[in-house]
Amino acid sequence: MKLWRWRDVIRMRLRSLLGRERVETELDKEMRFHLERLVEENTVAGMSAREAREAASRMFGGVSQIQEECRDMRRTQYLENFWQDLRYAVRMLGKSPAFTVVMVLTLGLSIGANSAIFSVIDGVLLKPLPYPQAERLARVFYRSDAYPKFPLNPWDFLDFRARNRSFESFAIYTRADVQLSGTGDPVRLSTFRISSGYFRVLGVEPARGREFEFAEEKSGSGNVVILSDRIWKQQFGGAPDILGRKLLLDSQPYTVVGVMPPGVDHPGNSYNAVAYGDTVDAWCPFVFQGNSASRGSHYVEGIGRLKPGVTPVQAAADFNGVMTQMATEHPADKGWTIYMVPLFQEIVGPVHRMLLVLVGAVGLVLLIACVNAANLLLARAAARQREIVVRAALGAGRWRLVRQMLAESLLISIVGGVLGALLAVSCVRVLVSFLPAGFPRMGAIHVNGMVFGFTALIAIATGFVFGLVPAIQVSRADLQQGLREGGRGSSGSGRQTRLRGALVVGEVWLACLLLVGAGVMLRSFVNLVRLDPGFRPQHVLTAQVALPYESYKSPDATVSFYQRLLTNLSSLPGVNAAGAGSDLPWTGYDDNTGFNVEGKTAAPNEEFHGRYHVASPDYFRALGIPLERGRFFDGRDKRDAPNALIINEAMARRYWPGEDAVGKRINFTDDKPKDSDWFTVVGVVGDVKDKPESSGAEPAFWWPSLQPPGTFGNMAIVLRSSSDPVLLTQATRDALHGIDPSLALANVRLMDRVAEGQFSTARFALFLVGLFAGLALALAAIGIYGVISYSVSQRMHEFGMRIALGANGWNLMGLVMRQGVTLTAVGVALGLGCALAFARVLDSLLYGVTAKDPLTLFGVAVMAVATATLACLPSARRATGADPMTSLRAE
Repeated sequence: MKLWRWRDVIRMRLRSLLGRERVETELDKEMRFHLERLVEENTVAGMSAREAREAASRMFGGVSQIQEECRDMRRTQYLENFWQDLRYAVRMLGKSPAFTVVMVLTLGLSIGANSAIFSVIDGVLLKPLPYPQAERLARVFYRSDAYPKFPLNPWDFLDFRARNRSFESFAIYTRADVQLSGTGDPVRLSTFRISSGYFRVLGVEPARGREFEFAEEKSGSGNVVILSDRIWKQQFGGAPDILGRKLLLDSQPYTVVGVMPPGVDHPGNSYNAVAYGDTVDAWCPFVFQGNSASRGSHYVEGIGRLKPGVTPVQAAADFNGVMTQMATEHPADKGWTIYMVPLFQEIVGPVHRMLLVLVGAVGLVLLIACVNAANLLLARAAARQREIVVRAALGAGRWRLVRQMLAESLLISIVGGVLGALLAVSCVRVLVSFLPAGFPRMGAIHVNGMVFGFTALIAIATGFVFGLVPAIQVSRADLQQGLREGGRGSSGSGRQTRLRGALVVGEVWLACLLLVGAGVMLRSFVNLVRLDPGFRPQHVLTAQVALPYESYKSPDATVSFYQRLLTNLSSLPGVNAAGAGSDLPWTGYDDNTGFNVEGKTAAPNEEFHGRYHVASPDYFRALGIPLERGRFFDGRDKRDAPNALIINEAMARRYWPGEDAVGKRINFTDDKPKDSDWFTVVGVVGDVKDKPESSGAEPAFWWPSLQPPGTFGNMAIVLRSSSDPVLLTQATRDALHGIDPSLALANVRLMDRVAEGQFSTARFALFLVGLFAGLALALAAIGIYGVISYSVSQRMHEFGMRIALGANGWNLMGLVMRQGVTLTAVGVALGLGCALAFARVLDSLLYGVTAKDPLTLFGVAVMAVATATLACLPSARRATGADPMTSLRAE
């Protein structure tokens, strides 16, 4: 059909729909015109007026039939009938406001919950990363038998960059925060040192200036920096002459060569971690210096853009070939292989399974709501049985009845969908506020067209799902039985009764699945919270201080500064202990080094290793880490004194099992050690795991801050207070500036907030799954109540006869309760069986408990049966009020 013809057809149909009254008037006039012309022709032929009209009517045919044929030609009858069905549905639902409100609220809550969770799924899992051709980005790690994922060595990177055939561009980056001074109060900037081509890998370019050049990777090439858009505007007022300006970073002059555009997302890193999307303030070139043959230090993150058509698996095979060659050139590279993972998978991997569990949970809630709605519609349809039978007797076909019932269910679901969309808009804001810190792609979560489209889709699908079965059941009504039905109550056909019972079983089944999930997650969370963290985070204030290398080049200068600072802080009112350390528990620190143990030899292809830290004498007291054996550091552990170490229990158990580790010695040299190279263990402290859910603590040791093996200028300050530690913030800043006004006190936070943050993901998942499980249980209770209540109302005649024959109230209550509890028991059995079958899905999210936990399964069964009992109780009591005289008169 030609385009102009389609245009005319569409215009005609729109005119028929939107101007129906005018079109019908025109059709009526046209029919009368043709009929009158025939009458005139017959009159001219000599017929009388009466004969001419009768003959014209016979020749013309039935006017109504011709009008229907004309209407059919418009092809709009389906929409007109649907509109008629909707208007009828509005009238029928308006007659049952309580039923309508319950249905709309039930569906609105479940649809809104699904839309809110879908907005998270859309933002985190469905949207591509905000980089051009982000699917070609991959992270590169080392892997060995001891370390499944480990940073790269910078000198190895140069070899990879020169020899690889898989990456279009390849770069490294590592965290190296700097202090900005000379522009007002000193500010600590989140900074990364990056190799040339880093921004080309990401596919972004500076909004002003340029990216770093290869020559700037060499030592002595001059200090340059690229600023973020945020820092450019906050610290420099968006000055247009920023390029070429000199800045003081860590007391050294840097030249600004570029400014990045707004919204450049950090790709995330694991070593001294900054989460994906977190703020990065500045970038400096990574400068390669030192001995290029030194391949034992691993601290840089690798990222690359694959060539078109190359997969991460193929690129890893290419790099492993290079790694094999490098292992022959550098013995330190032996034992390592390359592990590559798409950037998207690296970012969302930690929360992927949790999000899928939430999708399953909220999907079950929607399914339960659909089952509940279908059950209520079945009960309502049984009450309207006589109406349906009369309509069928008057000529309504089966499809016509089904269509009318579907119109009602679709109307309910559409209104519920509108309510759900409104709830989703507000719920998403609340949901994002509850997300744990560092949750990947949090900024991409919001309600958009995709979410509204999903809401509309599930609203329509829900209307069909819960409306189709009741509609089909109603259309099978027996006309003769329905017309003969008198006033006596009936429970409906046996088929409908069994169907309603099966739907209740399904509701309980699905609710039990959710309850088991919520129960085991609750037990897991309780296990985490009750776990002894190995330190006492309450009443502890922490902050970060970084000493610029140019001002504090020697270890003695660093030691002297922190001695003065801690002495001043210890004298503050309310401070019980003041310490400093290279890191804090549960903050992702994982620096590792190898060593030699006196009198022991490592197994082949293995090494003695442990996490290394630096701590002041009062560091352990301030954090509340207990001393198990030996002593803490004190004034005896000076620079000219014998080398001392404190180790944790895990290191003592691994390297000196069954022995007292105090007095044992280790060294960090591969050559023949001198007596001054040995470090003696003077104390053993309790274990602190990397994370609460970790299986155990890693071996770790601490050098005394008075005997640092190098310059540890970046330290965490820890203050234990007898009062509110927040009150010490300004006094701590004043004490710092009293020694050096150019230093910034950064990352001030309470240690208990740090500890609580480790439980935030588990708390978030528990909250949502528990909320969905409670909603599912409430819906199941409504379903049970509805079915039992309707059954009792239809059986009041029977109950009256039973009373007349001698039954007492307890007999009738037992009869009703037995029906509800039996349905519930079947649903519980099916639900627990499914929970056992799908236990593996949840096991990776749990700590100290499995998804097959017997106590949880038993508790869910008891809760479900108790809920069913309470839901049946009002109907059971109503059954005892049946009037035997009314039943006898009806007989």
